[in-house]
Amino acid sequence: MSPLTQSPSRLPRESAAEIEAAAAVWAARVDRGPLAPEEQSALDAWAAADPRRAGAYARAMAANAYFDQAAALGPNLRADAAPAWTRRRTFAAAGGAVAASLFGVVGANLLWTRGRIATPKGDVRRISLPEGSAVTLNTDTAIRPDFSASERRVELLRGEALFDVAHDPSRPFRVVADGVSVEAIGTSFTVRRHEDGAVEVIVRQGLVDVRRVGAASGVRLPAATASRVDSDQPILAKALSPEAVDKAMAWREGRLDLTGKTLAAAAAEFARYSDYEIRFEDPALGRLEVSGVYSISDPEGFARAAALSLGLFAEPGAGGVLISASAAS
Repeated sequence: MSPLTQSPSRLPRESAAEIEAAAAVWAARVDRGPLAPEEQSALDAWAAADPRRAGAYARAMAANAYFDQAAALGPNLRADAAPAWTRRRTFAAAGGAVAASLFGVVGANLLWTRGRIATPKGDVRRISLPEGSAVTLNTDTAIRPDFSASERRVELLRGEALFDVAHDPSRPFRVVADGVSVEAIGTSFTVRRHEDGAVEVIVRQGLVDVRRVGAASGVRLPAATASRVDSDQPILAKALSPEAVDKAMAWREGRLDLTGKTLAAAAAEFARYSDYEIRFEDPALGRLEVSGVYSISDPEGFARAAALSLGLFAEPGAGGVLISASAAS
């Protein structure tokens, strides 16, 4: 019996990666043409068995719709080109109420505008790409994909993303961010654009080549290696422990590992996910170091815990919290 048609009650709880993979298979099958009645019934049953499946399927179908549009436009893809949604892709594919709910999930979590895929502030989402790769977009992140027969290219316009690249030696996978090119064949790595113009790369698996756009050579990064590329500095590799790699990517699970960061740096990280401000009565307080793992959705909880551990005080107010050396009178 196919994994897509087994009874959910006979299977252990699926991981998020397994659900995304199955959703990609269903989306690819629907993309080839109308489903047979028994296939449609199997899809409906699969999507209804777990609410996570509906969201994964919606993201896979939306990605397919986007890349169909990109392929149709080819090299003439315009910055203002929006993805083509068809009735077959959004409603007939999943049938009735299930399809309607999927369309709502897509609209709420990802934005497809002007040839871009983006997440709003505070949201983290994974999408499947039609050639088998996947990308996880961190908060307030935007990418512009451009796939052709000879190359898979993604421009990171802002933010941070994890790329899980399907192996395809005939089509290199290249991420371009602020003048930096990161190329892989089949691997897993993150790329982040910092506000100061630096580009940070962390390799989880495989090998990637990092170079400045137009340069003849660069630096090859193996697994558990990072590089922060500044405009006026040579590209250097820094070895990381497996634990450090996991900590750097904790945002995929809605967490921030802030061990060893200053209060000011921690506040800046939380500002990426929320408009709730963490302020300091004295800038010197921001230079104190903190430790611990915190939810990206709870900046006030972090401020209270950090203040308590440092003998400080956290006073919530309108739109934020003030950390001070003494309690408010």
